[in-house]
Amino acid sequence: MISLLKSTRGLQRGMLVVGLVLVVVFLILAVFAPWLAPYGFNETRVDGVPFGTQQPPSSEHWWGTTVGGQDVLSRVIYGARTAVAVIVLAVVFSLVIGVPLGLLSGFLSGPVDRVLVLVMDALYAFPSLLLAIVVAIVVGGGSSGVVGGVLAAAIALTVVFIPQYFRVVRNATLAVKVEPYVDAARVVGTRTPRILFRHILANVRQSVPVIATLNASEAILTLAALGFLGFGIEPSSAAEWGYDLNKAMSDATNGIWWTGVFPGMAIVLMVLGVTLVGESLNDVLNPLLKARGGDTTTSDEEEISAEYAEAVAREGLDEEVAEEAAAVDADVRRVASLSLTDLAVTFHTGGAPVRAVKGVSFDVAPGEVVAVVGESGSGKSVTSRAVMGLLPETADVSGSALLRTGGTESRELVGMSERKLRNVRGNQVSMIFQEPGTALDPVYTVGWQIVEMIRTHRGVTRREARARAVELLALVGLPDPERRVDYYPHQLSGGQKQRVMIAMAIALEPDVIIADEPTTALDVTVQAAIIELLLDLRDRLGTAIVLITHNMGVVADVADRAVVMYRGKIVEQAPVDRLFSAPRHPYTRRLLQAVPHLGQGTGAPAVPESAPAVLTMQGVTVEFAGRLGQPSFRAVDDVDLVIRRGEVLGLVGESGSGKSTLGRVAVGLQKATDGTVLIGEHDITTLSDRRLRPHRGRFGFVFQDPAASLNPHMTISECVAEPLKVQSDLTAAEQRAKVAALLDRVQLTPSYAGRYPHELSGGQRQRVSLARALALDPDLLIADEPTSALDVSVQAKVLDLFSELQRELQFACLFITHDLAVVDALANRVAVMRQGRIVEEGLREDVLGAPSAEYTRQLIAAVPVPDPAEQRRRREARGALLSDVD
Repeated sequence: MISLLKSTRGLQRGMLVVGLVLVVVFLILAVFAPWLAPYGFNETRVDGVPFGTQQPPSSEHWWGTTVGGQDVLSRVIYGARTAVAVIVLAVVFSLVIGVPLGLLSGFLSGPVDRVLVLVMDALYAFPSLLLAIVVAIVVGGGSSGVVGGVLAAAIALTVVFIPQYFRVVRNATLAVKVEPYVDAARVVGTRTPRILFRHILANVRQSVPVIATLNASEAILTLAALGFLGFGIEPSSAAEWGYDLNKAMSDATNGIWWTGVFPGMAIVLMVLGVTLVGESLNDVLNPLLKARGGDTTTSDEEEISAEYAEAVAREGLDEEVAEEAAAVDADVRRVASLSLTDLAVTFHTGGAPVRAVKGVSFDVAPGEVVAVVGESGSGKSVTSRAVMGLLPETADVSGSALLRTGGTESRELVGMSERKLRNVRGNQVSMIFQEPGTALDPVYTVGWQIVEMIRTHRGVTRREARARAVELLALVGLPDPERRVDYYPHQLSGGQKQRVMIAMAIALEPDVIIADEPTTALDVTVQAAIIELLLDLRDRLGTAIVLITHNMGVVADVADRAVVMYRGKIVEQAPVDRLFSAPRHPYTRRLLQAVPHLGQGTGAPAVPESAPAVLTMQGVTVEFAGRLGQPSFRAVDDVDLVIRRGEVLGLVGESGSGKSTLGRVAVGLQKATDGTVLIGEHDITTLSDRRLRPHRGRFGFVFQDPAASLNPHMTISECVAEPLKVQSDLTAAEQRAKVAALLDRVQLTPSYAGRYPHELSGGQRQRVSLARALALDPDLLIADEPTSALDVSVQAKVLDLFSELQRELQFACLFITHDLAVVDALANRVAVMRQGRIVEEGLREDVLGAPSAEYTRQLIAAVPVPDPAEQRRRREARGALLSDVD
């Protein structure tokens, strides 16, 4: 309870305290009613002397008496006992029945799920009060005793509440059972009961206390309504507030207020108390609503801080040189379209203020591309949103963001009112967001959204705005713009949606475009096309572009100048050629050194063909059934693949090519529709989960998202030890020793064993995932995009660790990635996948150095390298190779 209060602040804490006080008061009344009430709830006389009916409050009867001659205060106190007993029983019954049903329905799916959903929907369709009345009549029968009455009322409420618990838990189970940490448990052979309760229920149950408290408040009102309508507990058996309100109705018209006011207040206060507790729990248990205070950092930022400190300590840092490196170029400032000067952003949270941006100054001139780079927590996106006035009300922005719109005219954006900012946004400064799928409104066509923006700023007709929208879509290279202007966002590919976002950004020919990670969510070939489009628009319109990115290859490809940020500050800014060739700040040098460079990887020597095959795939095909009569989708099409002991096969390709599906087939997470999968000499193609379990110790799996692949309710020790619990006979002490050894092997100290995943950085979590995958000394390791979610410096450390372990343990590895530079650094062989098929396969140096397939050449040509001079040569050399790429 104390820790719960400590986790709240301000108004939230006040609500929780008031709610808890009210709930505790009513619990005390319920438990100690016989000792606290002056009289019995149905008592009408003392020593043969009647109390009198409808007597006003007095020293003998503090809250007066009822029309039946009972003491009002005593009935209210005993009514609390009745209410608490019914509510506790109803909530417990609902939990015991509703939660397991929802859990099983969501996990099993199929016919069981459909039947349960049908039954629960039928119950949910009834008005809750009407359903409670019907059940109370049926269950109550002729029972007049207090136990029978309380049970009948509790069961009536239970029937009302079960569908609510069922639906919430089922929906949560459907979401949780596809999480990577559930797949990670399945990979090592964890049995269904453990998966159900240790992994799924543990992550579903956090919503149950909130539902229980909110249902309790509903139960109070429903119980009062039953009593008021005469369907509650027999009046002679127990006191009930709803019944008392019914009897007090006629009193209210005669000025006898006390018989109805006090029971009514009891209902209101109890509902208020339970509701306040429920709402507070909803906030407290929601991790998205927990604020970070002061200059504290996340674990990811701490790891980057350690990289920064190590770089500075190793190379030294001259403060004068550091100031010069971060200084603004005066020549650019004189002609800049946008000038930031000492821009600072502080977020006021429930705790201490968070300083996200600290005195940022840089400029962007007309027709110039300035790249703002940095790792997690550097303040890149916060800076851009501060310029646009898109930060929440908790943000305090200071400094200057001066917008020059031609000649000597300029406007200060910091402190500008929302009304004035609306005229600036889109018109003079526009923004391209990172994820076009969420930036576009799914319920309107893309044309409608462009038209709406144009008409907001220009006095044109809808017909004229639509014509302009078609013109813009043609300008950004969207195929068939006259027809696709009427498409909804979901009908367009990722690259096409990003083109729509760019069309919206340039619609009014703004002076400045802020592009926040515009290529991060795109495949490499689409990324290259979008970069070409931005450069073309820059040249044609002369627009100043602020490009926010973490991809140093993109910076080398598109930027004129670069600004490097670290922990809210600028550590260096310079023309891009100078920044890459002669970085002045140690952090910049360390950042550039960590970026993998296609063409400079050493990979690993070829493994002899005499080495034993660990994974063999022959004619593997995977099809997924279509919906509502639609044709099936073939994700993997007749794939042959062999990986030998000690070999790393890099499997590359773009989104939807079938890479991850093939990896899941290799470890039995996905069944092949056709073909054969061999682990060593054992055919696992058609094995059930039970028969496959003995083989699961032979392979491990490292997932793309290190945060999602570890159960948030299990400690690091429990996560790493799970394969040992499932597949070995080690004692608890031996398991702890093995976990300590595994953590040491992935360069984590034993102190991490007792921590939870959220307390670790992304790189640390991925090391834990690697330790878990290696717990059983597997023959085969599937690594599915294991570094794509990591910052570049952290990625470099994880890749070095991976290479070291692979050389030491000699496991076979299927390394799935879209990053050709990473493959160039790690792999012995490379397989290129497109639309479910392997289009090219061979030694790393052959495939990446002299590709034979046109698609492979497109992929390699599209990859930007972190060297401006080399990237310019690559762009010239590729010519029209990517002209047909969407």
